[in-house]
Amino acid sequence: MVDDMREVRTPPELLARWALETAVQAQEATWSALCFLVEVEHAAATQLPVPSVLRSEKAALDPDGFLRVPRAALEQFRLRSQRAMGWMEQLLFFRERFPTAAQRNPPESLYGLARLFGGYAAPQDAAVDVLVRESVLPEIEDLLHRTVRYPGLQLMQERLRESDTQRSAEARRLAGSVLGELTSSSVWGVRRRLVSTATRAVLGARPLLEELERGGMKVDRGRAARGFARRLEEAVSALSGVRVLPEALIARLAGKVVEPGEGADAVEEPRKAQADSRK
Repeated sequence: MVDDMREVRTPPELLARWALETAVQAQEATWSALCFLVEVEHAAATQLPVPSVLRSEKAALDPDGFLRVPRAALEQFRLRSQRAMGWMEQLLFFRERFPTAAQRNPPESLYGLARLFGGYAAPQDAAVDVLVRESVLPEIEDLLHRTVRYPGLQLMQERLRESDTQRSAEARRLAGSVLGELTSSSVWGVRRRLVSTATRAVLGARPLLEELERGGMKVDRGRAARGFARRLEEAVSALSGVRVLPEALIARLAGKVVEPGEGADAVEEPRKAQADSRK
C-alpha cells in the first residue's frame, strides 16, 4: 500500500471519457457508492478494540533480551485510518469534478451499515462485529469493483487490494484473540451477537444495492450472498473452542442479500435468526 492513500489520482483523460460515456443516473449512483464507502470506512477505523488488544497482547523477549509487545493492532488502526482518508479524498475530488451528480442526496438508509459499525461496543462485542465486517465489506467492495466503472473508485480499490488479504486475515486473528477460547457457556453471547450483527449488516447493505440498480447498473446479488456466506463461515471456523454457528444458519443470513424487499418482516427477521441460533 502506498504511504498516503490521499495521493491516489486518476488520469484526466479517463475521467473525461467516463463523464461522456456515463448517464446522469449512473453518475449519481457512483456518488452514492462513494458516500457509502466514506461513512463505512470512517466507522470501521475504530471498530477493532485496539486499546484492549494493546493491554492484553502477550509480550516476548527479542534476541537482545528486550521485552517487546506486538504492534499488529496498532498497524490495523493505521491501515484503517489511511483507507478512510483515501476514500474521503476521492469523495471530495468527485464533488469538485462532477458537482451536478453530487448534488443528489442519497437516502439516509444508505448509512445504516456505517451506523452499525460505528457505535460503541464492549471489546468482545466489537470483536464479533469485526468478524462480520470482514465478511460483508469485502463482498460489497468486490461488487462495486465489478459494477461501478468510475476510474477513481477502480484505481483506489486496486491499490487497496495490494494489502487487503493480509490486513483482513490479521483483523480476524486479532478479533479472535479478544474472544479467546469459546466454551459451552461463553459461546452463547458470541452467537447472539454474531447473528444480530450479521442480520443487520446484510440488511444495511441492501440500500446501496438499490442505489446501484437505480443507476442502471446490474447487481449480482446471488454472487454477493454466496461470497458473504463463505467468508463468514471461514471467519467463525477459525475461532477457538465450541463452534459458533451451523452452516445452515449462515446460509439463511446470506440469503437476505438476494431478497428484493422486507416489508413488515424487517423487524422480525433478526429475532427469528436469533431463535434459530439457540436450537
